[in-house]
Amino acid sequence: MTIYRDGFGNRVDLFNILTSYRELVIRATSIVRTHRASSAESRLAEGDWVPETDTMHTMETLEYLQPSPFVNHSPELDEFLASLPRPSGRLLDLVHNLNTAVRSRLLYEKKVTTARTPVDEALRLGRGVCQDFAHLFIAASRGLGLPARYVSGYIHQAGEVATHAWCQVWTGKNGWVDVDPTRGTLVGDDYVKIGIGRDYSDIPPNRGVWKGRADETIAVSVKVEPIDRVPTDWSDWSAIQAPWSAASWIQSQTRNQRLKLSPQNGYRQQQGQQQQLG
Repeated sequence: MTIYRDGFGNRVDLFNILTSYRELVIRATSIVRTHRASSAESRLAEGDWVPETDTMHTMETLEYLQPSPFVNHSPELDEFLASLPRPSGRLLDLVHNLNTAVRSRLLYEKKVTTARTPVDEALRLGRGVCQDFAHLFIAASRGLGLPARYVSGYIHQAGEVATHAWCQVWTGKNGWVDVDPTRGTLVGDDYVKIGIGRDYSDIPPNRGVWKGRADETIAVSVKVEPIDRVPTDWSDWSAIQAPWSAASWIQSQTRNQRLKLSPQNGYRQQQGQQQQLG
């Protein structure tokens, strides 16, 4: 296992499986303590909306003002931006207005879009899931000159069985503030952030390449529950031999003959990716 930080500061766990397999199960268990120093509402209320200022154009924000793979310029986006009221006043009012506009433009519906649906297609469809709501909010924010980025994570609410997506907007002196356009709210302590990026393409929960003659499917299950304290018997993979370790691979050779793959079978990019439903 190789662990490193990507260009956005997200933790990445990289592993290789060198034996043949029919099913790959990735199981992650974490105990997370969430705490936000001050409320998102108060941090937004302290700032006025003043675009084209040095506070909005810093080294930390420039990348989040530019188009990205799933949040790009299009006639559909231009039409949506033209329908927005001229922003003024406090950042808090601007964010609330953007939340209202996004929720008025998109209807929440599963199985209409995919993990690779760009914002212009979601606008044409007029519906989507939290991933699409987040992309549209980001597109609108950037179109107005407000730096915004994509957040991938989990939320502790009844009925949640998948990852969730929301956004962060830049406030200047108060840094990044989390906003959930799917629910039309500011983010509280029941949200668990996993990673950030320009859009979903930067932080899918998993990605990889594989080699062989096969098709692929993906299934995802998420469970989030509160606990009063860390269990005394809780441990992670560091306490046992991980199935992708070098030792595990060597041992497997004594049990199974490795699958002989044709040289014509090149490595293939993983296609099945988890759409963030929220």
